[in-house]
Amino acid sequence: MGMFQTMTSAFVDEYAWVKDRKVMVTGALCFAEFIIGIPCVTQGGIYVLQVLDWYSSTFSLMIIAFTECVIIGWIYGVEQFYKDITMMIGYRPCAWWRILWCYITPGLILFVLLFSIVIHTPVTYGEYVYPSWAIAIGWLFALCSIIPLPSMALYKVWNEKGSIRKRISKLLKPVEQWGPALEQYRELYKASIYHVSSSTSFPELESSQKLNGCDASLDPSVV
Repeated sequence: MGMFQTMTSAFVDEYAWVKDRKVMVTGALCFAEFIIGIPCVTQGGIYVLQVLDWYSSTFSLMIIAFTECVIIGWIYGVEQFYKDITMMIGYRPCAWWRILWCYITPGLILFVLLFSIVIHTPVTYGEYVYPSWAIAIGWLFALCSIIPLPSMALYKVWNEKGSIRKRISKLLKPVEQWGPALEQYRELYKASIYHVSSSTSFPELESSQKLNGCDASLDPSVV
């Protein structure tokens, strides 16, 4: 249910016309997933489910999660991410989260991914060994959620103007439309973009000195 809500929220946030038809779109997505899931509950459905679980829930999940950590911590910037969260919740999270986002979490994900690759064997179910075409379908399922990431990145770089370095540098920055929906918070967000390394803060939102048990004065990232 959580993953489904994430998907519907992405559609609503990305396409304006969906907001007025959220119930209809949600119903259509539920019906589509119901149809797609029917093969998994048939007499031989366990074999289909095993292929999906063997390939899709391991490699693609780890690669996407690792990519998200790298982008947030090292490309978008953990300091800017801190400011975004401060704007939303009213106080600055403690330094422990910075360590998790930048080092511990991506490190653990990378370790699990590499370990999964090392010990990987072709899919089986009990004593049943899948044929080569079934294994190929499994890898196809795994690639379906990974290929769009580099494909869209290459598409954006290709359509941008300037040298490769300038194209990538421009694409690594937030677009004009990125930011809070409310105008007053959008102005604060834009200010934080241009002063991310300075002492820019949101005093009207920072009413508490205690940060969920973490004192702001103990956070070395607070300027």
